[in-house]
Amino acid sequence: MEWPKRARTADWVSGVLTLDGEKQFEVPELTAEIMERLAGYTLVGFHVKGYPVTDDLLSPFAGHKNMTNFGVEDGALTDGCFPVFSAMPKLRYLLLDGNAAIHGSGLSALQGCKLDLITLNRTRLDDAGLLQAASIPKLSHIQIDHTAVTYEGLLAVASNNYIEPVAHVQFTKEQMEHFSQLQREKAKKPVQLDEKAAEECRRVLFAFFIEMTEWEQYMEQAGFEDAEAVPRLLAIWEKYVSEKPRPGYRPLGLSYSAQGTYNGEEFLDAEQITKNKLYIYTKEQNTGFDRRFLMKRVGDGWRIDAVQERLDGWQRTGL
Repeated sequence: MEWPKRARTADWVSGVLTLDGEKQFEVPELTAEIMERLAGYTLVGFHVKGYPVTDDLLSPFAGHKNMTNFGVEDGALTDGCFPVFSAMPKLRYLLLDGNAAIHGSGLSALQGCKLDLITLNRTRLDDAGLLQAASIPKLSHIQIDHTAVTYEGLLAVASNNYIEPVAHVQFTKEQMEHFSQLQREKAKKPVQLDEKAAEECRRVLFAFFIEMTEWEQYMEQAGFEDAEAVPRLLAIWEKYVSEKPRPGYRPLGLSYSAQGTYNGEEFLDAEQITKNKLYIYTKEQNTGFDRRFLMKRVGDGWRIDAVQERLDGWQRTGL
């Protein structure tokens, strides 16, 4: 094959190597020479599926400076592969599903990484390995279906409120909800919850959800050019919101969801921050979004001061 001078992504599956999503080459075997050639490119993404890639075969990629997304699925990797990834300063996504020889003991090598997500479905990841993963500072998501992780092992990492294990088969929905609840409990500040204040905050939020859903239904029919679009939204903000308006977000920036942003919101929990501030945790049943609303005492009542969604940890977003 005639190698191109440069490439940004490389994908191998079923004997076909694809560079930059379009240049395809028949490559029945990934030899050490080919791997060295690929490692010579300034790749940002590399993915192999269904080839017995070994730890040694990955060695040319050690120290790769540009790689952000790396995947070897259904390969022959062991825990000895992790030092190769530890030397990739920009690595964010690591897909290792189906490498049955991985137990997780080598995950300690990733302590200094900025890894966001790792998938270890269909590996032999065990409780000790999951504990190692939970100590990776920036790791927010780890997929653990069809592994050796036990429920006791899952609960053992609940003190890390940043990590979100993903398991659709390994554990039941109720078990995962209990894990999330335990995470929240462990993350709470040692301030006793004012139950009366929390109930008032839920009442305010519930009323806000109803009025926002009605406004979005109105917008679906009337459109952005309607003369009442902005005044109706500003009236809701005046009644329920203390957050200072921010460019790009409602009410300064008009947007709506036809399904209703808060149409399926369910209250989960409450956390006291100070006497005059607390969090109300919710889950949107239609989308699965986890949210927490920062509530602030204003005069004799409570207002919404901010909202965060759980993405890579809790991140502020717009109401």
